[in-house]
Amino acid sequence: MLVEFTVSNFRSIHEPQSWSMVASPALKEWEDRNTFPALGVKKEMRLLRAAALYGPNAAGKSTLVQALAFVKGQVVNSARESQQGDLIPVVPFKLTAASRAADSEFSVQFIEAGVRYEYGLRCNTLRFTEEWLYAYPQGRPQKWFHRVFDATAQVDAYDFSDKFLGGRQRHVWASETRSNALFLSRCMQSNNEQLKPVFEWFSKRLRVVPRPDALRSDFTVKKCQDPLAQAEVLGFLNAADLSIDGIRLEHRPFNSDMLPPNMSEAMRQELTASLKGKELTSLKFQRRDGNTGEIVEFEEEEESDGTRALFAFAGPWLDVIKHSRVLVVDELDSSLHPLVVRHLVSLLLHADSQAQLLFTTHDTTLLSQKLLRRDQVWFVEKNDAREARLYPLSDFSPRENEAVERGYLNGRYGGIPNLQELDFYGS
Repeated sequence: MLVEFTVSNFRSIHEPQSWSMVASPALKEWEDRNTFPALGVKKEMRLLRAAALYGPNAAGKSTLVQALAFVKGQVVNSARESQQGDLIPVVPFKLTAASRAADSEFSVQFIEAGVRYEYGLRCNTLRFTEEWLYAYPQGRPQKWFHRVFDATAQVDAYDFSDKFLGGRQRHVWASETRSNALFLSRCMQSNNEQLKPVFEWFSKRLRVVPRPDALRSDFTVKKCQDPLAQAEVLGFLNAADLSIDGIRLEHRPFNSDMLPPNMSEAMRQELTASLKGKELTSLKFQRRDGNTGEIVEFEEEEESDGTRALFAFAGPWLDVIKHSRVLVVDELDSSLHPLVVRHLVSLLLHADSQAQLLFTTHDTTLLSQKLLRRDQVWFVEKNDAREARLYPLSDFSPRENEAVERGYLNGRYGGIPNLQELDFYGS
């Protein structure tokens, strides 16, 4: 369960910005549907099942998604995929000299297996300069480790508490952690059991996906190999009124004739070598002839962008709900009808699950459909210094029945483009 994510000095974000999933205790509307109790915290707290982020183009919406994806990628891969000297793919806020020279910082508060954690890091393209992990079993804080780069000695200094197990082995892991790798990532190469819940929250619980129309269908296709899962996917698609009567997977041994004829010879040879002896799976959508009842098959490429996007999204969406994952989606409404977007969000809100959804969108109809609470709506806009600023709708203390969509489009809450007329003919 995600509690809060904070980022500073990353792309369009300069000063620290926080995206919180803590439900406001002052709001009681749809409490059972849109929130759930946070287990593992000392005081009573409820978390939001979903949060929507609105804002104009280039305001910083995608930056929040990219920041979470960056942290996840570094936790999972930095120790095993990078080599000494490889640059860390982080981009600071570039519009001041100080920020260009400063580190980016990220921190995530989350709950896993009934324990709340706070994990954070600071870095530049050359190295991680700080990394920390706090645990709160029974609500009591425990500092497990704190890593800080000593610029004078040019070494990482580690502070381990007695709550972090491992004895002398902790110092071995620290000495083996490269400057461009995370200590958490290195520990998991040695299967550290104490850190496993933290690592698995990032590697398995957190799912960050790009726009639905940029998502590959591989995950959903793989799910469809199981008849029960395929029936779930089919039901998911038809609940969105796609009128698909069946799905068939065709498995064929690879041969070079399957490759596009206009492919370069070098690429053809490379793919032929890598796919030799493997079986490829192609997807067929089935519909019935309205007159004869005959099953007619359609290739995936014959379907609309919306159908293909929804199919690619079906597997991850169902998996997130089933396993109570945290799904972060950029531009949820891309290639999807507003009613389909509403259906997807409603499906998650009504699920018997602790799944969470954070998404960016331009679909303002969600604001007027009694779907989201006032603390589930966020905005982002740039200030005069062109820094992204994130803030919730609840900052404006809107009334329970306020026309939020109309207020947003009229500029009451900010987070809308500042459009200007163009004089095409001169004046």
